[in-house]
Amino acid sequence: MMSFPSKDTNSQTLFKWPWRRESPLSAQLLIDIPPEIELSDYRRLPSSGSESPSRLLDGEGVKEEPIPDLDIFFERLYEYFCTKGLRCIITKWIIEILNVLFTVCCIGFFFLYVDWNAIGHLKCGVEALESGEKPCDLMAAIKHNPLVPFTFPKMVTVGSMIILVTYGLINFLKFFVQLKSTLNARDFYYNSLKITDLEIQTISWPRIIEKVVLLQKSKKLCVVRDLSEHDIIMRIMRKENYLIGMVNKGIISFPIRPWLPGAGPTVKSHVHDRRNHVILPKALEWTLNWCIFQSMFDR
Repeated sequence: MMSFPSKDTNSQTLFKWPWRRESPLSAQLLIDIPPEIELSDYRRLPSSGSESPSRLLDGEGVKEEPIPDLDIFFERLYEYFCTKGLRCIITKWIIEILNVLFTVCCIGFFFLYVDWNAIGHLKCGVEALESGEKPCDLMAAIKHNPLVPFTFPKMVTVGSMIILVTYGLINFLKFFVQLKSTLNARDFYYNSLKITDLEIQTISWPRIIEKVVLLQKSKKLCVVRDLSEHDIIMRIMRKENYLIGMVNKGIISFPIRPWLPGAGPTVKSHVHDRRNHVILPKALEWTLNWCIFQSMFDR
């Protein structure tokens, strides 16, 4: 039985270059042995008029429930397992929206409405009594027209608030766009695997994979071959494995100085047979994923 940590944890542990002599990446991945990355057999699903797919179990009828894209399907199953059910997904979404609203309100209040110069000149308590002045009134430090005059710092503040509001709206719409796929994953857990949201809180991922493999014997999720635990794991980790292969081959290594921030371990480059330093910031990782891997593994 095979198991692995969450993808977020993998990306943080594999591609975060600490300033230490040894790292998990240099100790386990940066070797001159070509990585063995499994390529699954991509073929069209057999049509209704074609012959029955090969490798069916003897003595069983063909009860096919083919899934168009198994990679996306298993990724969503794993994400649903990591988030521990629909209730946790909705709770996380509500907290993220409230967090964005709270941040926007704090920025607007403390940087636009509060007059910090007036607060610095207020005299309160004993100091006000000794000077014979009126005790401090904090409401006097609140601006009634916060955008007048509209200076450059206020423009930066308003711009940051607009960016945060846009980010919150994107997350708000993203939740409803992904809600259908989330409900489909929940229905698969409930109806096919017989796992409720309460059970998913304590069940292990290897046990879920075992149930999926047993389900493959009665309902053909994949009609071109019989799924195994290793097939499911390799499909979920397909993009990460290609990225690890690029690191091993020195494709994303550069001839930089070792003291530069972000410089990782050295790997052998194919250019002039020299050893360069691996550097993989989050921006480059996102660009590779968006521009290459998303197109490689689309429908």
